Amino acid sequence: MVMNKTPNEEGKVSTKDKIFQVSIDLFSEKGFNAVSIREIAREVGIRESSIYNHYKNKDAILDTIIEYFMEIMGSSGPQEDVGVDLLTQSPEAFLKCGASMYMDQINTPTMNKIWRIISIEMYQNENIRHIFLESMLEEPLKFWESIFTQLIENKLIKPFDPKILAREYFFFGVYLFFEHFVLRYPDTEESFIDTAKDRLMEHIDFLLSSITLEVEK
Repeated sequence: MVMNKTPNEEGKVSTKDKIFQVSIDLFSEKGFNAVSIREIAREVGIRESSIYNHYKNKDAILDTIIEYFMEIMGSSGPQEDVGVDLLTQSPEAFLKCGASMYMDQINTPTMNKIWRIISIEMYQNENIRHIFLESMLEEPLKFWESIFTQLIENKLIKPFDPKILAREYFFFGVYLFFEHFVLRYPDTEESFIDTAKDRLMEHIDFLLSSITLEVEK
């Protein structure tokens, strides 16, 4: 269930939502293992014992954060009819729409911090590593392989191996993820958001220049 982190009609944020947001802030800054329940409670402004009225333990907070992340990721993307329309327009329109959606999934303060948490915890949390491998790598690659297969069948691009094309298209975004969230975070947050979409578009233009069929005159 997506947490309601916005004020209610009385202008208040629930204690549970405060715990949720403070935990995201602390986990993204220090890492899950370096943050204690006591520290979370202190930042929220409540007694340590009050945390347990809302979450069983610290692991339950992390689980809720990941559930929120997966729900947001699952709800993003164009409507099916919009996707079909873009796919029939041109390879460029569809591929650039996909790149824009990828950046939109990162370009919010909360999601930016959760991406950072995932980049830290995937090395020591088996569940998060599995989620990243399956939902962030394997499933998107299968999706983009099917897209390139359709583009080939529709004679919109050259008949290269669609699996290789999917990797070539998708892995540049993965590289940008690691460059920002693992190697440079948070020093280049603003410049990353400003330039990453342009870099993705340049990569797509480069890829398309190699695979687009020439129109016969």
